[in-house]
Amino acid sequence: MKPLASTLALAAALLLTAATAATPEQPAMTAGDLAQLCSGTDHVSVNACRIYMLGVTQGIAVGIHMARTGKAVRLCVPSGIAAEDLEAALKARLAALDSAGQQRDAAGFIGAALAAKFPCAGEKP
Repeated sequence: MKPLASTLALAAALLLTAATAATPEQPAMTAGDLAQLCSGTDHVSVNACRIYMLGVTQGIAVGIHMARTGKAVRLCVPSGIAAEDLEAALKARLAALDSAGQQRDAAGFIGAALAAKFPCAGEKP
């Protein structure tokens, strides 16, 4: 489990670092970047590719679920937030989880944690 956790942490750090450098004109990760990452055969590349695809897929599924159930809350993550600050905010929420909270869907948890930490002006999470 520790190698998977390490790989997840590395992939998240790489993706969050890329996300903070993105501008509206330049996506955090292009399809070409993803193709290059996914063409790697080392275990880090293979796992990072898989985790990125899983994360995006789960994010889409959570968004659709929230929209269907009427529980959609917009979140306004500051565009210039450092990857380390985002990671720290999420890790603080993870550390506070009780045993029931640890059984929650991870993508849904992240969505709710980000909405609570970075609500848009005038909205309540």
